[in-house]
Amino acid sequence: MNIVKSLAQRPLLAVAVMAGVLSAACVPIRQEASWPAVSIIGDEQDILVAYQDRVVLINPEDGTPVKLRNSDGEVRLDEEGNARVWEFTGPEGQSTQFYSTPAQLNDETLLIPSFNDLLFEVGLKTARADKNAAGVALPGPVVSNPVLHDNRLYMGLSERELVALSQDGTTVEWRFTTGHGVWSQPLIIDNVLYFGSLDHFLYAVNATTGDELWKLDLQGAVTEAPAYYEGNLYVGSFARKVLKISLDGEVLAEYKTNDWVWNTPSIVDGVLYAADMGGAVYALDISGRDFQQVWQAQVTNRAIRTTPLVKNEYVIVGSRDKKLYWLNREDGSTFFSRELSDEALSDFLLIEPSDTVNLPEPIIVAGTPSTQELLVAFTLQSGERVWTYGR
Repeated sequence: MNIVKSLAQRPLLAVAVMAGVLSAACVPIRQEASWPAVSIIGDEQDILVAYQDRVVLINPEDGTPVKLRNSDGEVRLDEEGNARVWEFTGPEGQSTQFYSTPAQLNDETLLIPSFNDLLFEVGLKTARADKNAAGVALPGPVVSNPVLHDNRLYMGLSERELVALSQDGTTVEWRFTTGHGVWSQPLIIDNVLYFGSLDHFLYAVNATTGDELWKLDLQGAVTEAPAYYEGNLYVGSFARKVLKISLDGEVLAEYKTNDWVWNTPSIVDGVLYAADMGGAVYALDISGRDFQQVWQAQVTNRAIRTTPLVKNEYVIVGSRDKKLYWLNREDGSTFFSRELSDEALSDFLLIEPSDTVNLPEPIIVAGTPSTQELLVAFTLQSGERVWTYGR
């Protein structure tokens, strides 16, 4: 999910997006940046990065674009003898913009939504939209990450709707209208979609029919998906709260934060980890009925948009101060930090060695808005910079 202030080609839309944040949050505007949408695909754990005018597939071992190969496994070459790489840019002559992670239809096909109201069916082996090069029209611009489930594609629109499409995107099965944009990726549990909106509400909707089951006013915008843990939902909001909510829509507990909570909480071993836009990180014991604070750390004075990555003894967060922080999982103290050339805004990817990925140790991948440093990989344990991808 990305805010698209950077779309200079569509300034009126950018103003409308920020106006949505203002009215939804009920506080003064904060200028947010756009950022790459990143995800892992396949056993090779290749990295899909969608940002601005293209979607690229990256090799996690060295940060280079994946090379296209023919049926014999040979690298395909262009007219000048250079290797062809996996890159999709939309129809020629159009300024197509991408800010959402693609959905994988099957082993050979990706569904890639665009901010330009189009959906592309792209071959994983070819990086081309051979079936419909012009794309399939969508009901509106997409900035949330889509979900493919039970032969339907669900996605939030930046303009007041969640829609369900046939899995090829050609048929709108239903549309659910909200009071403001839906930037939250829907969470699906037992055929129910749970998602938030800038209109302050958390919704539960029947995934088959689109009928509303309940909605709950959280008193502030919800920009990311809820987390699900042991039968309950956990969600942060711009009302400066983290809430525990039953699947029936009852607020069971809430915890006040110092600032807006943009990210989806991480939950590991009965402890919830969240960060706010004022630079604080929280660890909360959720094993009982109420939240019990384990620790709170003021890590930086700049916003933390990323979902905390919890692994081994670390809680890792990225900030708008252009740094990543490795925190002590026990008490929130900072072990060390690493610098980037731009703000750390994309959620992290954790890539571990496997039979198909030749890495000496696990790495984390961070994303920034800088095209010179879109992705940066660090070792998980020591924070050593491994590679950088730019364009």
